[in-house]
Amino acid sequence: MAKQVKNGGLTRRTFMVRSLATGASVAALGSPLRAFGAGGKVTLQFWKFAAENDDPVIRDAVKRWNDAHPDIQVNFQTFPPDQYHGTKLTTAFAAKRGPDIFWISPGAFINYVNNGVAAPVDDIVDKSAYNPASIAAVSVRGKMYALPFEMEPVALYYRKDVLGKAGIQPPGTWDELLAAAKELTAGQQKGIVIEPAPGPYQNFTWYPFLWSAGGEVVDATSRKSALRSPQAASAFDLWGKLVRQGYAPGRVPTLTADSGPLGRGETAMQVCGFWAIAQLKANFPSVEYGIVRIPTPAGGKPVTVYGGWTQMINALGKAVPQAEAFTKWLWTEDKTFPQEWACRHNSKFSPNNAINEQCADVFDTPPYSIFKNEILPTARAEPRYPDQVVKAVGDGLQAAMFSGKSGEEAAALAAGKIDAYLSTYKGAPLNPST
Repeated sequence: MAKQVKNGGLTRRTFMVRSLATGASVAALGSPLRAFGAGGKVTLQFWKFAAENDDPVIRDAVKRWNDAHPDIQVNFQTFPPDQYHGTKLTTAFAAKRGPDIFWISPGAFINYVNNGVAAPVDDIVDKSAYNPASIAAVSVRGKMYALPFEMEPVALYYRKDVLGKAGIQPPGTWDELLAAAKELTAGQQKGIVIEPAPGPYQNFTWYPFLWSAGGEVVDATSRKSALRSPQAASAFDLWGKLVRQGYAPGRVPTLTADSGPLGRGETAMQVCGFWAIAQLKANFPSVEYGIVRIPTPAGGKPVTVYGGWTQMINALGKAVPQAEAFTKWLWTEDKTFPQEWACRHNSKFSPNNAINEQCADVFDTPPYSIFKNEILPTARAEPRYPDQVVKAVGDGLQAAMFSGKSGEEAAALAAGKIDAYLSTYKGAPLNPST
């Protein structure tokens, strides 16, 4: 999953027009340096948010590139997550100082495509080697506008010791989830942790509940909300009950993408993603935990969501071919980094099938194999909704969790705000087509 970057008032005019150079492939241009000017040194600006655990792996890869390409250097910079996910990127682009290469989340993807910032990357990707859904998620009208590099599906983690002591089986249905959460809530321990704070991550972890009930956020035409349905109302209502009845905390100190609550014993169950395996291994190696699919309503179909950041190239930059060359090298040509990122250092599936095959020695063993065999096959890509849609869904969830609204009332609240926004929306389709 990915946090969303706020729009920050950036306009289509501010972003100007898409660079003509983005249509040319690296192969067609020959040496990337030739397109920039013979004998000139190029320095590419590569930005992402700071992640203490992951950044050393990327820095090592950047060093290998820089050592081998003295005329095309990469300046890798990270920024505090709250700044990067807030206004860092949008402010830079508004001032015409946006980086050549940057990471973008599904929640911000559409903004950058609609404003002409995203350069097509079709010429540096062998689409046949990639998961079709991951390609569709970053494609608009047949063109790819970012390179996907990770797939992190969401599941339900649970403490084996806590459930075992209580004689409770991991829940498979919503009724079982409510019953288990109630039984396992005692003293300082909550039965379950779901994300209580509004934002892209909360929506991300709620989508599997909505989808398994048969609900959707936006209709197939991208012209109106699809939330005015009993299915959507039931998903809002479930999360409302978990918090209102005290089975899930209404406040947490950090984003629940961190598996700390489960590891520390503050909760018996936690909704979290594939990345939590690496977190638990590093921070709570003695904790015995299990993983199951996200519970479904009666008659519902198992489904989850996978998230993941993507790498985008600035179409307005002066070194697009060089940025293409580095991006292609980093994720498809370097012999070390793609595997390090997926399975040697992290727990992330790759949308590139070859990388997952190279990681088979990890992914075929528990607990990774649970995700590979049972959870990933049911996963859908994180929606690429713009800020306004994300906020509307979040407003509905907050109303259900904290304002005593029924699921139907919460769904109607969100739907009304989405319809108002989509009535004047003229950008790329919100729902990708495969």
